[in-house]
Amino acid sequence: MSVDAVTVRAARLRAQRLREPDLPDLPSAVGHLLAVQGQELRPTLWGLSRRVTPGTRPDEAAALGALDDGAVLRTHALRPTWHLVRPDDARWLLELTAPRVARTMASTEKQWGIGDPTAAIDAVADEVAVGARTRTELATALVARGLVADDAPGIVVTHVLMHAELRGVVVSGPTAQGRHTYVPFDSRVPAGYGPLGRRFDREAAVLELWRRFLPGRAYATAKDLGQWCGLTLAELRAGLAVLLDTGEAVMVPGSGDLDGLLLVSTPELHDAATHPPPSSSPVVDLLCGYDEILASYRETRGVLSDPRAPEPGRIGAFVHTVAVDGLLAARWRWPARPARDGEPELQWQRDPTPAERAAVRDAATALATYRDGAVAG
Repeated sequence: MSVDAVTVRAARLRAQRLREPDLPDLPSAVGHLLAVQGQELRPTLWGLSRRVTPGTRPDEAAALGALDDGAVLRTHALRPTWHLVRPDDARWLLELTAPRVARTMASTEKQWGIGDPTAAIDAVADEVAVGARTRTELATALVARGLVADDAPGIVVTHVLMHAELRGVVVSGPTAQGRHTYVPFDSRVPAGYGPLGRRFDREAAVLELWRRFLPGRAYATAKDLGQWCGLTLAELRAGLAVLLDTGEAVMVPGSGDLDGLLLVSTPELHDAATHPPPSSSPVVDLLCGYDEILASYRETRGVLSDPRAPEPGRIGAFVHTVAVDGLLAARWRWPARPARDGEPELQWQRDPTPAERAAVRDAATALATYRDGAVAG
């Protein structure tokens, strides 16, 4: 059975738990998605909270507390950007993806004349062994040790700290006066390789990547996963062949706008996929601009596109996204202060209906409740 964009979109919304949310807590939401792009931290945590069962959803303080407590970690993996991961997934994901992330960083380092960071990484390890350190504190220590020039551009320290993360030396610690800190990797990440056991096996890690990626994404192509994780298509296709042979994955042809593409899913998700009936009232999602419903797919991201709502140009556009019934309809700005009445700052990409504006106001009220310190409905 082939699948069209409407069926894929509905399946993704359910698999990502933006519909029928049933995850028990925020760490479970992170684990369900395996890794969550997280450079826009507060909007990302808000999006994760929407995937939690309504009766147990965290407020913003509790969501940030999961990071402070180490139940969720923030580090660089998969691609050269922040990701949120569970502690038991951090070590194997880094072992699998860090080499390619480092190679991606190399061209920038050559351009800026950034050399071997090993000595600076050793110094960072010494500093965090004493206690949690902010980026500013680590930068000051590196300058004091003569490892970074006092007039060096910020990108030099950024790359030192990224390499320290990629090598499993440091990981996110508790916030200090609202600032991100670094602590020793082994102080927050358990020994071993999580689902892989005591030893790392690359072929097993690729299989685990597919097994964990698909249940939270419903349908995706190998190129979608390749963009998401940074691995080569050859390696991913070799792993996929194993899962297709064992019946753990199915290959499904696309139709309509997806014609010519082969999408991968699990047998269970594919069997449950349906073409949903039209909704009687609009459902609005206030999404982080890097929410996994967007960031998980490149080749097939178009299933969220609405021909009535062309994407805005980059200049002057807000970062975050409003979806109406799963279709991208507007951009919004994360508010400095939550407001219970009215809409957030919006840039509509098409003319909204009165019902859609009302649904946006309801979503904004839920956001204000989340940020005020009460569990959102």
